[in-house]
Amino acid sequence: MIKKIQSSDFKITNIINIIWLNVILLCNLFFTSNINAQKTTIEFNQKSYSNDSIFVLSYTDYITKRADTISKGKVDQYGHYSCTFNINQTINIFIPLDFFKLSFFVEPAKKYTIQIPQKKKLSVADELNPYFEPIEIIPGIEGSDSTELNSLISEFDNLYDSFLEKHFIKAYLTAQKSFTDSTISNIEKTFSFAKNNYFETYMQFKFNMLRFMSYQRNNDYVTKYNFNNEPLELNNVAYMDMFNNVFAHYFSVSATKTWGANLYDALAKAKSPAALRITLKNNPAISNDTLIDLIILKGLHDAFYDNNTAEYKSFPQKQLLMTLDSMIICSKTAELKQIAKHIQKKVNLLLSGTKAPSFSMLNNDSVKISLSDLRGKYLYINFIDTRSYSNQNDMALIKSVSEKYAKVLEVVTINCNNSFSKTREFCNLNGYKWQFLTPENSKQILKLYNVKALPSYFLIDPYGKIILSQAPAPDASFDKVFISILKNRD
Repeated sequence: MIKKIQSSDFKITNIINIIWLNVILLCNLFFTSNINAQKTTIEFNQKSYSNDSIFVLSYTDYITKRADTISKGKVDQYGHYSCTFNINQTINIFIPLDFFKLSFFVEPAKKYTIQIPQKKKLSVADELNPYFEPIEIIPGIEGSDSTELNSLISEFDNLYDSFLEKHFIKAYLTAQKSFTDSTISNIEKTFSFAKNNYFETYMQFKFNMLRFMSYQRNNDYVTKYNFNNEPLELNNVAYMDMFNNVFAHYFSVSATKTWGANLYDALAKAKSPAALRITLKNNPAISNDTLIDLIILKGLHDAFYDNNTAEYKSFPQKQLLMTLDSMIICSKTAELKQIAKHIQKKVNLLLSGTKAPSFSMLNNDSVKISLSDLRGKYLYINFIDTRSYSNQNDMALIKSVSEKYAKVLEVVTINCNNSFSKTREFCNLNGYKWQFLTPENSKQILKLYNVKALPSYFLIDPYGKIILSQAPAPDASFDKVFISILKNRD
């Protein structure tokens, strides 16, 4: 019997083909990047960091500013540290060192012996300050000369920043093209000897940004002449800094223009990257398909956060998520697909109804407890630091919550002072019996839950999904909120 082929069969086949095509593209990206990757080594000697753990991080993309660990290891007892990792292009890395943060550029197949300052621990006040930022420094690199990339960028930034400090108001207020271009020409001559591709692109887009701030203040002009005919430089800091400035809040801004009149419908009704691409191509300044996809990703990213402000136009969150899902499949390159995935992960993080970030930490009985071990009851997770008096004051109130709702709610306190013994001592001294967990690295768990200040509270359902990522404190309206949740459940 011959089966009659339905139109739906073609749709299913097309979907399967698209999925396989994307699998092949991602595999090609993986194998190509690994084939081209070369070993890069970083080492230093500084006795004050003996036995410390060192993490080397880099941004995976400059839209989400998601930082991933590319290497980790321990300083030996003599203060020597060395790590090797594979990269296939120049990247900007940073190494958190408590009070300091090292930041510099590394290139494939090179070895960097760096000089770092003596260790300076954070004060208790600094650790408890949610707005504390480490001092960013560029380490000395042994054997480097004026042609080394970090030397080039450091010297260039000094000249560039000096001009901004002394002359930016004049350049901005008068918009004198000749004055700005003359300065650019003089700085270019200073670096005429430089033959580093990354640096040349870095310098080019720093100058483009200066012109944009000074006299080329038309976004469409800058789009056409600085971006449309240039290759995407997704890993170049200066390129992406300018891109993020020029295309900030792009959907909201463009929807007010004649060519962007259909942009809201393209998102809210069509929910399709194809409709967005057609709308963006109405802008005469844009014809580069790959650039259009990058602009769409930037627009989607910003639109999620613009919805929380009165300044920018709001777009339906559900439709934004659906369009983002499509961009993961149909973006023009594998790199753009990865950025789409990073945006998806960022905007879904801690949303109500999404899975709570997993963790695994020791409790006061030295038993490792994972989030999955705590399913079955509602969870009231609170992040504290027992060295803070205000955090300590909340504990008596949390004790009351723990006892009052013991049948349906489990309280979990995560003490972020990185001291297992002090956590146990604190609980024994005060008679606290609920789950206290101590992370091995508090910075990682705080980042995972996007905690900006202590104490912070989260409410999670019995299946491990977030109900509230900014749950009420025990002295606020917790009782009212939680009782309402229980009633709605029933």
